[in-house]
Amino acid sequence: MLPILGYTNNLTVAPGESLDVMVSSFGAKTYKADFRRIIQGDTNPEGPGYKDELVDIDLGGDRQATHKPFKPGSCVIVPGQDVFEDLQSFTIAVVIKPTLTKGRARCVVALPGLATIGIGEDGHLTGSIGNANLHSEVPVSTLDWQIVTLSFDHQTREAALSISVDSEGATQAAAISIVSGQVGLTSLAASECMIAANRDEAELTAFYDGKIDRPAIFGTVIEPWAAKLLLADFKKLAQHRHVLAAWDFSLKMTTTTICDISPYRLNGRIHNAPKRAMTGWLWHGQELDWKKRPELYSAIHFHATDIYDAGWAVDFQLTLPGDLKSGIYAVRLVPDGDEDLAYYCVFVVRPPRGKPSGNTVAFLFPTCSYMAYANHRLGMDVPGTEIGMGRAVEMDAHHMFLQDNPEIGFSVYEVHDDESGVFHTSRLRPIVDMQPKVKSFLGGLGSNIWQFNADTHITGWLDYIGQEFDVITDEDVHEDGLRLLDRYNVVITGTHPEYYTRNMIEAVQSFTDRGGRLMYLGGNGFYWVVSFNDDMPGIMECRRSEAGIRPWEPGHGQFYHGFTGEYGGLWRRNGHAPNRLCGVGMTSQGFDISEPYVVNPDAKTDRASFIFEGVDRPVIGDFGLAGGGAAGLEVDRADPLQGTPPHAVVLASSVKHTDIYLMTPEDLLDPTPDWTGTQAEIIRADLTFFETEGGGAVFSTGSIAWAGSVAWNGYENEIAKMTENVLRRFNDSTPFSMP
Repeated sequence: MLPILGYTNNLTVAPGESLDVMVSSFGAKTYKADFRRIIQGDTNPEGPGYKDELVDIDLGGDRQATHKPFKPGSCVIVPGQDVFEDLQSFTIAVVIKPTLTKGRARCVVALPGLATIGIGEDGHLTGSIGNANLHSEVPVSTLDWQIVTLSFDHQTREAALSISVDSEGATQAAAISIVSGQVGLTSLAASECMIAANRDEAELTAFYDGKIDRPAIFGTVIEPWAAKLLLADFKKLAQHRHVLAAWDFSLKMTTTTICDISPYRLNGRIHNAPKRAMTGWLWHGQELDWKKRPELYSAIHFHATDIYDAGWAVDFQLTLPGDLKSGIYAVRLVPDGDEDLAYYCVFVVRPPRGKPSGNTVAFLFPTCSYMAYANHRLGMDVPGTEIGMGRAVEMDAHHMFLQDNPEIGFSVYEVHDDESGVFHTSRLRPIVDMQPKVKSFLGGLGSNIWQFNADTHITGWLDYIGQEFDVITDEDVHEDGLRLLDRYNVVITGTHPEYYTRNMIEAVQSFTDRGGRLMYLGGNGFYWVVSFNDDMPGIMECRRSEAGIRPWEPGHGQFYHGFTGEYGGLWRRNGHAPNRLCGVGMTSQGFDISEPYVVNPDAKTDRASFIFEGVDRPVIGDFGLAGGGAAGLEVDRADPLQGTPPHAVVLASSVKHTDIYLMTPEDLLDPTPDWTGTQAEIIRADLTFFETEGGGAVFSTGSIAWAGSVAWNGYENEIAKMTENVLRRFNDSTPFSMP
């Protein structure tokens, strides 16, 4: 178990700036914090050894450790602004398509303390007004849209709850089921409206799972058939003389604002980032891009498992020294004096804003990939993981914590309880697998070969060879682009820079085009399109649209991101194939055995001779911490059809991988009986080099396992030697010449 957890309000911070630290106890009584620079985070006994250094910053003495719970669940909160005070007759109308209906009570729309439409534990629609509780005879469907109303007639004191299934949209008549009852209230008032949740005093509760479209409230009784017609024509509804509120989820789609189109303008805000830009009640395939017909994308998909900001109170704040060197750092939380159970809140100290640090080499810390995999359960909840690895999964303490505390939130590799894919991931919560010493689910005994610890093989190597460097993050590049990258001769990627925003990929491409030197020391890079939200710092969206290695699909018609409106999926299908940027692109994955590279004799030309200085073997990298070789886990190949420059040189290739390694879906067009032959031809890692027009150059390993071989034998090996050869030449400002 993990007795203490924490997180910071940012993953990137400049010298002289402040950082908030949030901490929660999960068993610890006290804790002490210190400040450390992480140099090499892998504890593999066959590796170079864990290395960090204490930074002399006083973070206070012992502190009491208090428990702060996770509070997942998304909804919309609308301040009433006195509109719902002293109500007489009224009607709440809404269109719903729930995805979970049984096991617990769920709220659809609530005027807390006054009226509620919900779904009971038995899966039937419920309604309440004051002391009257209504229960529909018809269970709620998870397959169809349903129009629901709850009304109260002040004169007769009668409450009525109706539901009608509408599987074909607004034009088809459907049977309406109505139940009614008497209400004994003398006054009707609510201070707010809740959509997809209710409120029990200060706490949000009864979170709804599924889609909600076009909720509206009227100051009179509206018959169910009339409500259906009004909901189908929202512009006409907004002009209804009795409308009190009508929330159009298709407006301001990329923000947290929920717009009320009634004259009262009771705008609300989303809580915990539900999915927006989702197909609504009236969508039947008329348009696939929500920006062109937003009125068809007027639904929000809510989940009880959504989480954006854990919302923990700040325990302490630290201000970084103005002369602190750039690097990977952590606030280490030591519970009850036990350093073996310490938790590391990792972040990056970037170079100063607005001015060069003097360093000419930058390590690009892949925070988008860390967020995508944040708290992932691939070894536990995702079917087929052990088959894909060819062995049993080994669990660590952080895996056990995730199993016991699913409310911490998911990675974008999981699904919600209703089996729909997780589109959003956030850094404003503890990320228990983004810290040193954590064992990867891919690892054998003592192995840390995935994501953060694998990336510290590179930073540890840079430290070992005495190379000064800055650390910058994906968010830094997204915000500052070429203005930041232009400070450096060389940018070095991590082992798995899989997730990129448009700003990021265009900035890196511009960097190499204009003379920068890129060392891509990984595999499966520049693969998925992701986006940030200007209204919600710290959150990232990923919709896995059409092809690619993916655990879920976003659903029909839901391929365009809600945050930015851009088409989701592979960069290969969005005009930025990784082959054009770095010469290679994703071709296969497998997590059992890594292989060596066979050197291409024709590659030892004057153009590439500097790479092989001191390396004479025809087979290289038949060793390493990641599967025993330099080519493995996820591998990329050169392919002119996907944009590999025609003058690119394939220096070496892996020649045969195990049957665990399979072709990617985007390459498998027609599964004919001879497709296995094609698979054998394209499953390889290509070590690739090419020059750019601006005097720059690119070196790509096409393998996640490469860095594990760099770290082999304490960084004394041929793979480390070749990597250093590249770095030294790339850091030389002498321009490269195009062949």
